Amino acid sequence: MNRIDVRSWPLAMMLMALGLLALQPSPAWAQDPDPEKEEEEESWEDALPENAEIRQGLFTTYFGEDGDLFFEIPQEAFGKEMIVAVTTTERPGSAGSDGGSDVVVWEARGENHVVLRLRNYDQIADPSSDIYRAVSGMMKGPIIETFEVEAVSPTGGLLIDATDLFTSTQSELGGLPSVSSGNSFVDKVVAFPRNIEVDYIQTGQVDGDATTSRLHMSMLLLPEDPMMPRLWDARVGVNSSTYTDYSSDLHGAEEVRFIHRHRLEKANPNAAMSDPVEPIIYYVDQATPEWLRPYVIAGVDDWQQAFEAAGFTNAIFGRMAPTPEQDPDFSMEDLRHSVIWWRPSPIANANGGQRVDPRTGEIIRGRVQMYHNVMDLVQDWYFTQVGPLDPRAQSLPLPDSLMGELVRYVVAHEIGHAIGFPHNMKASAMYPADSLRSVTFIERMGGQHVATLMDYSRFNYVAQPEDNMPVEYLIPGIGPYDEFAVKWAYAPIPGATTPEEERETLNEWAREQDDVPWFRFSTSGAPDPESLTEASGDQDAVKSSGLGLRNLQRVMDMMLDVAEEEGESYDLLEDLYGNVIGQWGRYNGHVTAIVGGTYTQQKYGTGERFEPVEFERQREAVQFLNDNVFDVPEWMLDRAILSRVEPEGTVERINTQQMRVLASLMNGGRLNRLIEFQALADGGERMYGLPDLMADLRDGIWDSYMGSGSVTVDVYRRNLQRGKVEMMRGLLNPQGSGDEPAEPVLTDVRPVVRAELTWLQGALGSALSRAGNDITRMHIQDLQVEVAKALGDG
Repeated sequence: MNRIDVRSWPLAMMLMALGLLALQPSPAWAQDPDPEKEEEEESWEDALPENAEIRQGLFTTYFGEDGDLFFEIPQEAFGKEMIVAVTTTERPGSAGSDGGSDVVVWEARGENHVVLRLRNYDQIADPSSDIYRAVSGMMKGPIIETFEVEAVSPTGGLLIDATDLFTSTQSELGGLPSVSSGNSFVDKVVAFPRNIEVDYIQTGQVDGDATTSRLHMSMLLLPEDPMMPRLWDARVGVNSSTYTDYSSDLHGAEEVRFIHRHRLEKANPNAAMSDPVEPIIYYVDQATPEWLRPYVIAGVDDWQQAFEAAGFTNAIFGRMAPTPEQDPDFSMEDLRHSVIWWRPSPIANANGGQRVDPRTGEIIRGRVQMYHNVMDLVQDWYFTQVGPLDPRAQSLPLPDSLMGELVRYVVAHEIGHAIGFPHNMKASAMYPADSLRSVTFIERMGGQHVATLMDYSRFNYVAQPEDNMPVEYLIPGIGPYDEFAVKWAYAPIPGATTPEEERETLNEWAREQDDVPWFRFSTSGAPDPESLTEASGDQDAVKSSGLGLRNLQRVMDMMLDVAEEEGESYDLLEDLYGNVIGQWGRYNGHVTAIVGGTYTQQKYGTGERFEPVEFERQREAVQFLNDNVFDVPEWMLDRAILSRVEPEGTVERINTQQMRVLASLMNGGRLNRLIEFQALADGGERMYGLPDLMADLRDGIWDSYMGSGSVTVDVYRRNLQRGKVEMMRGLLNPQGSGDEPAEPVLTDVRPVVRAELTWLQGALGSALSRAGNDITRMHIQDLQVEVAKALGDG
């Protein structure tokens, strides 16, 4: 770094004071009292790229005409934590994707080098604690890149050539692997007071093939004033970040979790209801079809209702993103903006998530990705589940007005994820199954058949045509659980200045679910038959699935009228039939979960959390499966439909669904729970046990061999029986993997399975002479061989 030499200044001043220079022309050195400063300024200018476009902001950026990008990093920016996200905006064959994010710091290494380094927030400690120094060292991540200082600005900023950060492989931050720097370049740079936005092109190798993608890096300064974190609670569903706190007062490190939430502060803190200082804005992609934009915006605005429960008015809005003509510097990838992308993609799905400040859990940027073909998905769901209940759905494609409402529902669900909430599959069991057929009840619950948008309780298939359910009550919206969860996560707690000071109030709010069941949240990892995906009314899954099957049969009756049209292929009919089979499988899965299940309610030191399902309810569930899975419903084998959709494959479709149910019932974890629940039962309490399951399945799968009459077994039952024998053999003689021997079966599973195989061996021997046709006889003989092998007799 050049420094100004002022040693000659005292002499010059002395000569002038003596008058010796007054009548003489000023020499050159006297005309410019600081020649070395001019040399420094020339050196600074020389270091900058030619004809650079200059943007002033967090850093001053210099983007040269040859594509070089320089950052002038001011001294005050060093050591400041920034969140960095790299997103793909263009890629051949892809609609773009949202990448991950990292926290980085820029560090000056003397006067000659600058490094970019990751930060790690897995471990934390109170900065005032003795252990903080050691923990702060653990928080330092790897150095991503080291840059030479090209020059020092007149204000002390360090100038670096940052081009390589965007034109080389950066596995830590994202981008393409094996980047070719000669075919990669920076395209656009924008600087703002808190962030830098860079668009760049990378050419690299993906799966061995060259590809060129357009990427965007957003680098945003984390808030100078961190938001106060709110502690996570397992009783309420809110996304969170987990840390190991080494400054805890406990005897050991403590796991700490902070929930994810937008920063929302009341403009009038003393008012019960107040507008926020800054509302939550979600910008809607200009790629969104114009006719759908009002529905997408409405899906965001629907959450206003929930935020009012937290004391906020005008808290959240959807707004169209500005066009390039309206704001050329606006970017959907800018981390300051929460966004809803509309991806031109055949993916039939959508998702939502956040980028958060790891210090506090503040949602820096919420985001939703809507893939174009999500419309196909919701059309299939709606037609298959509630087509018989809505005249608008009895022809395809669905009318735009109905499709718009379905897209609105999906957007609202994904916004729920973006503002901090995970799925809550418990909600679909919190209303009685019979009540889902009651218009009066659903009106009382705000027009919702499920307590939250965050369940996968798509549409009200429990309702029947004769119930005259208004069509607007078939699609979920904001429910009472959503209001409860938003209040718990976002409502200010007056007087609390630390997370610990909020605990008492948060605990009181969470305890409301003891009396209000629809405030409850799923218990993670528990085999709860009331916490199921794709379910409605699963407080009684046997009843609800039975009612769902009634509607499914009506859908089968509608399909030819809907999907057969002269001049058109049968692709739609095949798709709809596949959806019916899949929906049948979902209903069966809901009932299967009852067997070996346990009711749950998450509690903190206030009582029992797990209660095994009653004996009669489990027996009823297996009977349902015997009647509706192992005995294939005749209406699913409609020849008029099957002869149009496929020359073969029906048997395999049915067998796949049957084996899925059977494999779930015979799962080792489920069988062991049945054993344990029976072992822990109170003296007078009858629990459904493993022998009960085997006996009930025997009635459903092997009933052909009982009695003394002729035995005929159809193809669906033959496949099922072969699968059952294979499963029992696997349980009795488990196979190891690789060179590792299998663990022996030391539970009651072994004697019960052996007893069942022994019974079957005798039943097959008795039935052989009564076989009603050749294929049945051959099937029985084959099973005899396989059972003997399983028992070690073959």
